[in-house]
Amino acid sequence: MAADQFIGAWLVSEYVYNPDGTFAGIIHQRRELAKSANGRLRVTQHCQPEITLNKHPMGRFAGVPVFELSIDGRYRRYHGPAVIGVGTTWGDGAMVGKGLWPDFGHNFSSFAVLPTTDCQLTGGKFFNATQMIANIAGVAVPEDETAVYPTLNRDYNPIAPEWAGTMRTLSADGELVDERPLRRTFQTTANGQLIWDEDGKTIALTWDDGRFRNQHSIGKLFGPLLEIETANSDGRFCQQMELLDTVRGHLIGLRRWLQGDNLEKVEVIRLQPNK
Repeated sequence: MAADQFIGAWLVSEYVYNPDGTFAGIIHQRRELAKSANGRLRVTQHCQPEITLNKHPMGRFAGVPVFELSIDGRYRRYHGPAVIGVGTTWGDGAMVGKGLWPDFGHNFSSFAVLPTTDCQLTGGKFFNATQMIANIAGVAVPEDETAVYPTLNRDYNPIAPEWAGTMRTLSADGELVDERPLRRTFQTTANGQLIWDEDGKTIALTWDDGRFRNQHSIGKLFGPLLEIETANSDGRFCQQMELLDTVRGHLIGLRRWLQGDNLEKVEVIRLQPNK
């Protein structure tokens, strides 16, 4: 996959969750990335929030915002007017972003991973400075392949006990360090626990007061989006997010490994049910 596979017209469904994890509504969006005469890419977003978002801060995420971006190596620089910031690619078909929507009045962080060339799994957070107002889990499909907005199931509940795929490891500079097969077996997601075995290592999180946790990790669910932060006494941290798309059979993940505040590596995970 190549970075320019984000170019084109996409139908997007963005599932909006409140900071406490409750579902708020869906924003449908037609997103078009096209080349401009000045050499930049022009991004046009036709945004239609559901009526359930009328009293929600994301209800104002409507209309047709437009901005330009330029590609500078592995960076995609957002020049405005609707968005100012930067996107950073982590290998082919994986990107994270950070910036500001000046007119909308919120800052954001975002991610997008292509598990296949005809699907984007996307999302992110909107903030008032450090105060989160919404967490987004989204899916996008090419407009030339369908006229129907895609859907996500609104929970993290794997459709198969065994998943298989790949994990790419990239250095802090974005260089590919390793790519290897990865297998995951889900033992259960019931009875207040989330348990999986990944290449012989078992991860077990217990539901506790609106979160998942164990001795080293805290996890939070936003529908099909799972976020986990892990801390170790040696000063290493792992910030993990993964989005489960049971409609199309994809699980994607991004893991940022840090030593203190210094980024060590990033892992990009793409899994499908093992048939």
